Amino acid sequence: MSAGTVEGASAKGGRWRLVTDPAVRNLIAATGAVGIAGAFLVPTTSLFLTEAVAATPLMVGLFFAARSIAEIGTDVVVGAVSDRLKDRRAILVLTALLNASGALCYTFLRDYTLLLITGMILFGLGGACFGQLFAYTRELADDRGVDAPFFNGFLRSVTSLAWVIGPPLAFWIVAQWSFAVLYGATAALSLVAAVLCRWGLPYPRPAQESAGEEQLPGLRGMFAGVGPRTLLVLGSVVLLLGANAMYQINLPLYITDDLGMSGQFAGLLLGVSAALEIPLMVMVGVWADRLGKRRLLIAATVCATAFFALLPIADTNRVALVALQPLNSAWAAVALNIPVVMLQDSLPGRFGTASALYSSAFKAGMFLGGLAVGTVATWTGYTQVFWVCAGLTALAGVLVLPLRTQDTDPPLPKHEPADAAADLADSPSPKVSPDSPTSLNSPSPQASEDSAHSATPPARPAEGSPE
Repeated sequence: MSAGTVEGASAKGGRWRLVTDPAVRNLIAATGAVGIAGAFLVPTTSLFLTEAVAATPLMVGLFFAARSIAEIGTDVVVGAVSDRLKDRRAILVLTALLNASGALCYTFLRDYTLLLITGMILFGLGGACFGQLFAYTRELADDRGVDAPFFNGFLRSVTSLAWVIGPPLAFWIVAQWSFAVLYGATAALSLVAAVLCRWGLPYPRPAQESAGEEQLPGLRGMFAGVGPRTLLVLGSVVLLLGANAMYQINLPLYITDDLGMSGQFAGLLLGVSAALEIPLMVMVGVWADRLGKRRLLIAATVCATAFFALLPIADTNRVALVALQPLNSAWAAVALNIPVVMLQDSLPGRFGTASALYSSAFKAGMFLGGLAVGTVATWTGYTQVFWVCAGLTALAGVLVLPLRTQDTDPPLPKHEPADAAADLADSPSPKVSPDSPTSLNSPSPQASEDSAHSATPPARPAEGSPE
């Protein structure tokens, strides 16, 4: 057996052995709880406002817009503050508790103004846990000596699974019981996430001790190091996820109104795509260092452009529409995983800021996509929306092209995966240091809330979620 084969086998074993780490299992559970909580909240909010609060369509739109703006702003601020703290778990617990409080407000309040104010404050701040989970995941990956793309992709697949299970279960709970029961369960899941983050996650060793000390104060320090290359990645994220939001909102209307098919077939397409994303996210993480993150992101933009251009051509051919879904899943698996790792690499030692920038770009894309689809569909029809999506994803590819490989794929640290695996085998379980500061914070993918402008729940989170 060659040395390369042995090294590859060791790397693979080191990756998957990490799943036996109690800290990783707790992180998986916390991510799942946050993901399902978001999948309960996001797709049902528009229906809740319409039926339980008697809100008009305009009021529903303003509700989501206000919440999105609040989340985008607080994400970046909380991310920068988190990089100055010694223990990120505090923010994880705190944001989880804020999400639980917001869900309880949905449980008991039925006044539009009160729901708007409490939603902007509680979910606006609590939504930052989406980015903070990314940051903690990166810190734990570095601490365990496991490549970040694989670990991040693995955790993202947990969120995707939550969004396969969550929306149907949420609507079933509403049909069987009520919105109060649903949002009570959402609050309970957020509390579970807070408990897991407080007592189940270890304190990872910081990758760069001096990073926080070198930061400038105020806004200058918050955005220090955010250069043209970082902005190109952020721009591509906004365009890709804006196109994704337009697709998720437009597809059910295109299938039912333009093609004359049932809404159930639209749900089937979204479900097939989301299910395929789960293994693809893990595979993308494994391939990232071998193929290069820049190449993967360019390939994703090509797949996305081809997918959106072929959709109108498929027309009413059900087999063709289903056959296109692997192409859709492939580009989404990259877009939801690789850019956040690229941003973290571009801001070493400031994983909170990098992850918050990604989360904000994610939510901005979903928000702008939700606004754009209504305008395009009104003036040109549902079919033309897909051509606009193809244009956006092609433009995203143009933004990625100027990046150099050395910008997106820094040299790997001199830490062999085999050594990491051996370390895990020798140390039974990472313990939470009693001396480390106790914290508050929690995760939540509710980024996709902006796509809830549509009557049909999105198949993919959009991070979003209180999630």
